[in-house]
Amino acid sequence: MKTNTRRAFLASAALAIPAAATAAVAPKANKSAFKACPRAKGGPTAHRFPQVIVEDQNKRKAWFYEEMVNDKLVLVSFTSVKGEQYFPILDNLVKVQEMLGDRLGKDVFMYTVTTSPERDTPEDLKKLAEKHGANWQFITGKPDDVREILGAFHARGSLHALSWIGNESTGRWLNKPSRLHPLYIAEAVARLSTGKDHKPFLIDMHSV
Repeated sequence: MKTNTRRAFLASAALAIPAAATAAVAPKANKSAFKACPRAKGGPTAHRFPQVIVEDQNKRKAWFYEEMVNDKLVLVSFTSVKGEQYFPILDNLVKVQEMLGDRLGKDVFMYTVTTSPERDTPEDLKKLAEKHGANWQFITGKPDDVREILGAFHARGSLHALSWIGNESTGRWLNKPSRLHPLYIAEAVARLSTGKDHKPFLIDMHSV
């Protein structure tokens, strides 16, 4: 009788061990992860971008990654209506726009994402773009969604000094100071271009 009881105890204990071990090694739920936007899918670096809808200065809405970044060559900068007063970048980027010429909007796309989505409306951004002669898209949206985009580019705070140039068809990205000489920024675009538009240098003996 004692032998049968001992066997029953050992059998029940053996069944309990896997459950206990699983409970011991199971990671705790990351509550912050549930608050984050779903990741985009598709291109080489899609995992770094949130799956969110944004709105430009003309109130056109689009999926930020799928429609604006995926399979494109892009130049993404960051400012705000207020921030432009303290750390202006747009006049410099307009010079980059001029260097890109008719490539802009065809095979190269420029975007400026507001760092103050709570404050900057599409109307505000349209006035800002027109004031500087910027013929590219200025992006805002729901504050939480825009903050996810800013986080994807490591853009922290109200002022962000870097512009990101990326060719998502190849998965290659780099960044340049937004107030760097416009030639160097345009050269980075040429370097990440493919086909006939690829140019390691725009002027002799110069490297970015």
